Amino acid sequence: MLELYQIFTVVYKKREFMKKVLITGGSGFFGGILEKALIDKGFECVNIDLEKDEFEHKNLQSVKGDICDESLLEKVFSNNKFECVFHCAAILAHAVKNKKFLWNSNVEGTRNIASYCKKYGVKNIVFTSSNCLWAQNFHRPVLENDVPNPVEIYGKSKLEGEKIL
Repeated sequence: MLELYQIFTVVYKKREFMKKVLITGGSGFFGGILEKALIDKGFECVNIDLEKDEFEHKNLQSVKGDICDESLLEKVFSNNKFECVFHCAAILAHAVKNKKFLWNSNVEGTRNIASYCKKYGVKNIVFTSSNCLWAQNFHRPVLENDVPNPVEIYGKSKLEGEKIL
């Protein structure tokens, strides 16, 4: 796994204070790994997730909630000064039967995160996308010039999220 901490440290290598970051979807598989790695490196983390965060740490504030809830986002962003947002939250196609819920969470939720980052001056957003954007196996690593062509709703929602950002 690419160490996102290394990418983030390049941007802030001259700063000597504790960095506060927001992780959306920090209770999920990837978000949970990222959350622990950032805390281990001395970051203060806030996690917003629909699911309860089982991990506890003095440098972690977990918020059980929805990134589509603008009043929640207002509260979280107004009470914190984030250096970066790691946007890992996503509803997977196999996880729900309600495709409208998936689309709203993945697309409108991403739009909300981008909007609040802009409103509160968060200049760094790391977005976890998906290989589902290509809907085919190239039998090689995906390249920057490979044109996305998702065929199912999850891939289409992640592509729409990229367009928003």
